[in-house]
Amino acid sequence: MNRDRIRTIAACFVFASPLIVQTSVDAQVDLSALEAAYIFNFAQFTDWPPGGPSESTLSVCVDQDSTLGQALAKLDGKHVGKQGWRVRPLPRTEKAADCHLAVLTASTALSAAVKALLASDAPVVIVSEADTAEQGWVIRLVRDGDHLKFDINVSEASRRRITLSSKLMRLARKVL
Repeated sequence: MNRDRIRTIAACFVFASPLIVQTSVDAQVDLSALEAAYIFNFAQFTDWPPGGPSESTLSVCVDQDSTLGQALAKLDGKHVGKQGWRVRPLPRTEKAADCHLAVLTASTALSAAVKALLASDAPVVIVSEADTAEQGWVIRLVRDGDHLKFDINVSEASRRRITLSSKLMRLARKVL
């Protein structure tokens, strides 16, 4: 190969390398968006007791300043069955009775209202990131590198009178 041809190939590689790098960056998964999609799907495979979510609204309570809260807010207005998905802030002082799903992130402050919710038997699906809440969670999200997995606490779901689909349980990493 002559020198001009080698220089041309090298120049093409130098100019193409930013495109290759950008393509690999775009291919990475946004874990917060993936967690939000998981949580949205958890709701589709959950049955609340009578008097649970109203016929029109499913309230999802989360720390809206967190990246997961922002990702969940992007789903606002979508429908889970016949119910509209409504994201609202986690209560800090008042009762969390209006929450159907409560999402606890690593940045969630364990306020008196959140501690009371964890200790209560209210029919609320508590979704927690690993190690966020020691007890009270129904579904725990676990990040394993770039992968997202989840555990299900069946006894906690039962205590809260919540039924999770067997299809969802088959996909769980652990069912406790």
